[in-house]
Amino acid sequence: MSTGRRRGDLLLAGGLAVALAASADTAWSLHARFALDLEGLSALERAGVALWDFRPLPTAVFAGAAVAVLLARDGAGPTGGLIAVLAGAQAALGLVVSAAAVVVAASGSVGSRDELGFSYSADERVVTLVTQLVAWLPLAVLLAAVAVLAARPPSDSSLLVPEAAQGAAAQGSVSAEMEALWEARLAHGPRRERARALLARIRALEEAGDHAGASELAEEMREL
Repeated sequence: MSTGRRRGDLLLAGGLAVALAASADTAWSLHARFALDLEGLSALERAGVALWDFRPLPTAVFAGAAVAVLLARDGAGPTGGLIAVLAGAQAALGLVVSAAAVVVAASGSVGSRDELGFSYSADERVVTLVTQLVAWLPLAVLLAAVAVLAARPPSDSSLLVPEAAQGAAAQGSVSAEMEALWEARLAHGPRRERARALLARIRALEEAGDHAGASELAEEMREL
């Protein structure tokens, strides 16, 4: 297995582990918030109290890990589907938290003065509203994009590579085959700089007559 492939597998495993841990932390925090004894409030009021100052750090950690998974994986699969579901759920959470921050900040209180209720000062409302919107709205947009990208099916370009490679191989040139692979799949991918460097070395080896070395590097390039 090539070094590039091992790095990709490590990035995938690490990103997935962090994404799951961050999601678990978010779920635990949500459970703790809604487990508070707020019997005097309606379900909507309880949600407002629980969510309007809900902090975004675990979700931000998840977003970074999900991006790492997308960069590491190639095509759709179980990992992509899992990330898509988690990212979509947390994007929705970001929108709900933002809406709760706006509603509570505008009203200044939740519940009745005669029974159970919460009242927030003007400073607290302004600071919470600004920080929540600045943090959660960009996260929601990013996570929605991650969910869409993670749920995409494999690119058809991967199906075109064998035909292009076969045509180049018929001409007896490893570098021509790798150029076809570069144009079809690697030129716009996350490993394009590594692929570009390998392609240049393959051309140099082939020009020098070292076809065995060129073939070895070509195998490494195919695994990117």
